[in-house]
Amino acid sequence: MTGFAAVAVGVGALLVGFAAPYGNGIEDASAREIIDRGRQELHDARSVHMVAKVADPAGTTTLDLRFDVEGNCTGSVALPRDAGRADIVKRGEEVWLKPDDAFLRSQAPGGSGDDAVALIDGRWIHGSAGNAVLREFRDLCDLSAFQRTYASRPAGGERVAKGRPAEVAGTPAITATSASGADRSTYYVATEGEPRLLRVEGTQDGQRGSADFSDYDVPVPAATPAASESVDLSTLR
Repeated sequence: MTGFAAVAVGVGALLVGFAAPYGNGIEDASAREIIDRGRQELHDARSVHMVAKVADPAGTTTLDLRFDVEGNCTGSVALPRDAGRADIVKRGEEVWLKPDDAFLRSQAPGGSGDDAVALIDGRWIHGSAGNAVLREFRDLCDLSAFQRTYASRPAGGERVAKGRPAEVAGTPAITATSASGADRSTYYVATEGEPRLLRVEGTQDGQRGSADFSDYDVPVPAATPAASESVDLSTLR
């Protein structure tokens, strides 16, 4: 898991009445089958809610994002060491970004940071997804690209091992680990309802990270910030 990277999970089948969640049998599968099924469920999701944390020597970056295969999203990113937070909304080819004062100052330190705070004045920055300033946030919202990167086997192969039962946010799960070179990940796959990937955690490229996935296939909220609460990026000088 690198940068703001990270991944997703979904909506269980509806049962008649108030039937209890059903066991899906994935706990009896091999480590290879557990990991592949969890990755496949993430790969097939149309939308997901991901809460990811990536730690490196600079600190921990946290990303809380609901995103879909159409590139729509809503969420937030929090930078390490109290360097600020920004809310993100993307709908179609439009992006809205609402950075707090600390975020603005960390991205434009010195007097220019104070100028940016005064200029934005607590509003949403609004612009095209193709704008150079907003491009990184546009890329964050691309679930399809995320799936291609994180829901497939490593190119160099991997060693797998089955783990123990666990629980993620109250949902029973089975764990399995994957190792490829110095990288290592633990997958948590639901043992009730659909065998969806609930969490992945581990190390990659020297960074330690985790990502929790929920709300598979739940539509991303369509509301966008009001024009009265936004400032067009093209007008800022």
